[in-house]
Amino acid sequence: MKHLLLLLLLTATTTVHAQPDTLCIDSALPHPSEVSIGSSQEIRVKKPSAFSRFLTGFTNFFMGCDTNYVTPQKYQFTAQAELSYWHDYYRIRSSESQNRMTIQSVPSLVLGGYLYYGFLGYGISWNLNDIGKPNGQTNGTSMRQAISINTARIFAEVFLYRSGKTARITHLTDFDFKGKDNSFSGLDSKLFGLQAFYIFNNRKFSWPAAFGENAVQRRSCGSWNLGFQYNHQSITFNDAELPEYLVSTIDTTLLFNGVDYNDYSISIGYSFNWVIRRNLLLAISLQPSIGYRRSNIEEADFTHDILNNVSTDLTTRASVIWNNTKFFSGLILELHTYSYRKSKFGLTNTYGTLKFVLGFNFLKKKPPLP
Repeated sequence: MKHLLLLLLLTATTTVHAQPDTLCIDSALPHPSEVSIGSSQEIRVKKPSAFSRFLTGFTNFFMGCDTNYVTPQKYQFTAQAELSYWHDYYRIRSSESQNRMTIQSVPSLVLGGYLYYGFLGYGISWNLNDIGKPNGQTNGTSMRQAISINTARIFAEVFLYRSGKTARITHLTDFDFKGKDNSFSGLDSKLFGLQAFYIFNNRKFSWPAAFGENAVQRRSCGSWNLGFQYNHQSITFNDAELPEYLVSTIDTTLLFNGVDYNDYSISIGYSFNWVIRRNLLLAISLQPSIGYRRSNIEEADFTHDILNNVSTDLTTRASVIWNNTKFFSGLILELHTYSYRKSKFGLTNTYGTLKFVLGFNFLKKKPPLP
């Protein structure tokens, strides 16, 4: 009997010491920052707010991806510096005489950058050629600005810029510029634009990895995209700035006072990300578009015409990016081509930029909620 009582006492003592504290877990939200310990030594998890659940779902919808193909952004902020080379090209043609004239802007060296919070970014840059010059003597491109939304599913951007006034006439039908000063400062162009498109294969293909630097593509992949663009551009041509030797010889049907247009178009494009090696990406994107353009063209004889026509444009992008999720650098090329046509006059405007980018990500995100 004594031995039996001793055995029962020993068993009860062992059971008490082996019993763990009670664990209360809400499986819907095990985030460690939302765990608290009560006075009874029980671990409780706070119930997530409606806003937290909405924010998590919103982020997963726009930035969710297949992690076998894409490493998503791990940080809250992205800071990016850009050194850009800008160039404009204008080709003017007369349907009556078949004569042509080509004007190219003097290339601009532009310094600027982007700051991203999540997938929302703001960019600003300045023309280095204008630094230190008084008003009236600058190239006219002192500032360029853009606001962008760069997600896995949707890319959108609003931008505003002004091209350089300093240019050269590089071609004129039946005229030899050899040994002559072909500089021209009578061309001025302002552009306000909005573009947005949806990326279909957004789980495996990453647009931010190619052109936003806030994700990393791990396996080569491509995607079709469908987009919308709006552009408002004003181009003025001051023939009083033409070199004197051209005033009496130039075909007047090549001259115009101004072009002011609104363009609405839909684009269907394809983009491909090729992972050359770990953290190194080569990307290319082609986006032809077709749309409706309303133009107000003022010719040199001061006649006025309203032009409503179908527009066809092309946007080309390419990049080489190295990104280890913390730091990144690379080259980005972007070209836009716009055309204007009427019965006697045509103008094609192409502008492009080559950017060297260097940046880093900071303020690491908390682990995502399931």
